[in-house]
Amino acid sequence: MKHAELHFEQVVGSTRGYFVEENPIGINLLIHLKNEGDRLLQLIVTLVNATITTIDVEPHSEFAFGVTSVQTIGIAASKSPDIGTPIGKGTLILIPNFSEMNLS
Repeated sequence: MKHAELHFEQVVGSTRGYFVEENPIGINLLIHLKNEGDRLLQLIVTLVNATITTIDVEPHSEFAFGVTSVQTIGIAASKSPDIGTPIGKGTLILIPNFSEMNLS
């Protein structure tokens, strides 16, 4: 996988999985979430050692970070505040083995 770019829309109050790594040691990824809606999104990342990291991404903002040993990635769309559209939407970009890429 060179990289994956997933555009999504999901009903508020729902959590949906977007990535599962089949290799038992996980995968190293740069994870970039763009929140393109007016609802808070929560990026939920599970690592091989069962550590779960949850990151809040505010409406109309973005967040990116590199992490090792990723097993799953999910996104939750917040119910509150009860304003605007009842849809969480954005783009999830996954770049594998980012730390090993030659950018020169």
